[in-house]
Amino acid sequence: MDTGASSHLNNSVCEIFNTCMYPSISVGDGHSIPVTNTGHSIFPTPTKSLHLNNVLITPHIFKNLIFVRQFVRDNNCTIEFDAFGFSVKDFLTRRMLLRCDSTGDLYPVTAPSPIPHVFLVSHHTWHHHLGHPGREVLRHLVSNNFISCNKEKPHVLWHACQLGKHVRLLFVSSNTVVTSCFEIIHSDVWTSPIPSLSGFKYYVLFLDHYSQFVWVYPLLNKSDLWSKFVLFRTYVRTQFKCEIRSFQCDHGGEFDNRNFHKLFADNGIQFRFSCPKTSQQNGKSERMVRTISNLIRTLLFQANLPPTFWVEALNVATYLLNFLPSTAIHNEIPYTRLFGTNPDYSLLRTFGCLCYPHLDTNHKLEPRTTPSINLEQVSNHRGSRCLDLKTNKIIISRHVTFDETVFPYGSTQPALPPTYTFLDDIPDIIPPTIPTNPAVQLPPEPITLIHNTPIQHHHDAAQLPTTPQQLSPAYVQTTENQAHSPPPSTSAV
Repeated sequence: MDTGASSHLNNSVCEIFNTCMYPSISVGDGHSIPVTNTGHSIFPTPTKSLHLNNVLITPHIFKNLIFVRQFVRDNNCTIEFDAFGFSVKDFLTRRMLLRCDSTGDLYPVTAPSPIPHVFLVSHHTWHHHLGHPGREVLRHLVSNNFISCNKEKPHVLWHACQLGKHVRLLFVSSNTVVTSCFEIIHSDVWTSPIPSLSGFKYYVLFLDHYSQFVWVYPLLNKSDLWSKFVLFRTYVRTQFKCEIRSFQCDHGGEFDNRNFHKLFADNGIQFRFSCPKTSQQNGKSERMVRTISNLIRTLLFQANLPPTFWVEALNVATYLLNFLPSTAIHNEIPYTRLFGTNPDYSLLRTFGCLCYPHLDTNHKLEPRTTPSINLEQVSNHRGSRCLDLKTNKIIISRHVTFDETVFPYGSTQPALPPTYTFLDDIPDIIPPTIPTNPAVQLPPEPITLIHNTPIQHHHDAAQLPTTPQQLSPAYVQTTENQAHSPPPSTSAV
């Protein structure tokens, strides 16, 4: 076998059919030797005969040469060289036609070597022999001559492979394109093992796909989700004069029930569920829950507040996220996308910092303020919600002075650092829950909002127990009823 030859060369052939037009040829040592004829020869193999066409008959050649390129072209085969010889294989089926073993520097055509049976094994048989490996593994073994088999057959779905090695399919990025607000609302329910001061154990979020604006509603029970969605839908229809077109959520029973299905069917709202145990299909709301939890944790650490203040931190966290650029909408601001105006950052104050709300006194010698903790802004009062450190009153006032460098709660409480593992994606330890009074029916805490209305002067206070840790649901009910009014109007936190 000669990869450098330009023609087959032989000192004799079985069949001479033409007089050669070349009188001589040049060989490797530089000499010219005469060419007498052109002929044809048959190359026998154990499986079939191979053809040698256009052979130049040169009686003075010392070794017959086979022109490799012409040989594989005429016989539709391949030749593979290795350290021990060469193999001739059918180009289409990869079936072994000839195997010649040799030593030395050349590749002479010797007596055919026995063809091992494994060379004729099918691809599917090797798949069984090797314990059902992947197709790429078999291809690697074949390409490196560890095994040889017939041409690979079309892929077969093996039942044993599916039972033993079935894996989840890859997820692809969503290519959903929306052009206006409320075309798709994403929703999810988050569960806390620690009740808030008001007794809330859940919250539901509604995320607008187009603007990335998020609304949150704390829940006492998951069954309260239906009433919160009705409240949210009414808010959308009243404030934005439009209807929710699609609703994306998981397959939980709080969503997949008769109330939702009937409302959506009657109003033409598309219901989009993620598959069971497939949270990736509800990725937008899942990622938003994680983002909110990270911010809640950060705010609580900053203020040295115990985990029971998670609802207050939740309100502040969502309010801030709506004011911050979002990478999901190319660093636009959700508030601006939804309302068409820029947010007002001048009202922002640091969560948990020291503040001094104005007090109305009974006589001139009483203090005009008291050291407090800034919890959040209250939408329907256009003021701040403050926790009195001395009397544990909740004070809502527009006239508040802030010291944003001091966080007094940690200095007045035990030095043990609070833990917020319940905010982790998969908490390892579930902290003990705070007992609640089952006889008290608590109202859901409304969303804190910012209204575009003139600032109003307002002051209100309610008596609290001795320490913040002792706040009871019964107390919070009284305070919440005095401090808040129901539905949202503009930006939610």
